Amino acid sequence: MTLENDLVRFTRGLRQLGVRVGSGEMLDAVEALQLVDLADKNLVKNALRSTLVKDHEGYVIFERAFASFFAPPEEKKAREQERAVREQEQIQRRRQAEQDLPANLSQQQKDTYGRLPEAEKQKLLEYVQHSLEQGGANPRFPLTIESVVRGYLNYWRRQLTDPVEVDFTPTGDNELDAMVEQVMAGLGSVDDPILFQDLKDIPDKDLPQVTALIRKLSRRLATRISRRYHRSRRTRLIDLRRSIRENIRHGGAMLQLRYKTRRVQKPRLLLICDVSGSMARYASFVLQFIYGVSSVVKGIESFIFAEDLERVTQFFGARRGFEETMLDVISCSSEWGEGTNLAAALSTLFRRYSSLLTPDTVVIVLSDTKTMAVEGAAERLVQMRRSVKEILWLNTLPKAQWAGSGSVAAFRGQSEMFECNTLAHLEKVMRTHLLKMA
Repeated sequence: MTLENDLVRFTRGLRQLGVRVGSGEMLDAVEALQLVDLADKNLVKNALRSTLVKDHEGYVIFERAFASFFAPPEEKKAREQERAVREQEQIQRRRQAEQDLPANLSQQQKDTYGRLPEAEKQKLLEYVQHSLEQGGANPRFPLTIESVVRGYLNYWRRQLTDPVEVDFTPTGDNELDAMVEQVMAGLGSVDDPILFQDLKDIPDKDLPQVTALIRKLSRRLATRISRRYHRSRRTRLIDLRRSIRENIRHGGAMLQLRYKTRRVQKPRLLLICDVSGSMARYASFVLQFIYGVSSVVKGIESFIFAEDLERVTQFFGARRGFEETMLDVISCSSEWGEGTNLAAALSTLFRRYSSLLTPDTVVIVLSDTKTMAVEGAAERLVQMRRSVKEILWLNTLPKAQWAGSGSVAAFRGQSEMFECNTLAHLEKVMRTHLLKMA
């Protein structure tokens, strides 16, 4: 296989792992590799790292990915075989779950059933069998059983911490997929497990830890946004990366310099958070994260909704402690914890705040899509999409349940929708999209 093909596959793996690598970086890497001895692994590694990686997170991922992708052939072959065995075992576990449990389960729930301790598995089967025998002809009874089974498996999924779950879209390249899976599992094992826990299930005793994590993640994102630059002909600050790229033709000698300056425009955000009974906890976490980056993102407007819409931007202007601010929001709100009517909320938004819906506004909606008047809400969303730059929908409903949801289907056509029920989900969406806009 040629050097170019290997480089394309390696960068594809980096993208799967969340590293931002574009065609410019790939061209830089090709030119850099032409200047080093390809038989020297360290020189190749340094050349690729200097051209493909831009930040500390990318550096950590690159180190693991390089070691895995350029491992000895026998090690890579063994890894592919292990992955094939795991896939076969996973298929068998899912088939067994489908045979044993009369429920519409997600793939993760089926995997969890296969990993249950034998005593717990037997206990669950006995409950299902007994419940079916007692249910008689009641058509709703199986739905109750299904709900209990799902809850039971979700509980055990959080208890069974090994093996580390890896969620990515396979490329079809077995060697590359095995590499990505290995790297992601290694990264996941060193992260704080609370990052991957559903926010609604986090116990109260862990809330201080969650708050500290949100502050850490939002500060890190704010720092990265504030350091973004754009190209400039004015001599303010040398753009080292572009200067190196421009001077590769001269053997690396800095004969022609390129410059950069700070971006003037920052993204304008309009946040709409669902605070109905099932969503209020998610909303408080998202509001906290967004306001952690508010120092570098201009003009954040925040609204909460349930049966109707309320503007809450004014509560955050005083820059008081977040916990104190949220207490004020909740105590002054007539919507917090009520039912959900997105159509009514969006109608109020158009009627009272239409001036905020501009071509440079990015709307972020946090909701599980469950609402009254779905068709009316979809019509208002179509109207909004014509007025704003982009609509990002943070959906707390697990992605495995999207296919069976009519409201998800109704809203996905007018928004870019992301699964978002953990801190890891939230951080990834905010990082990738706010950095793209900044």
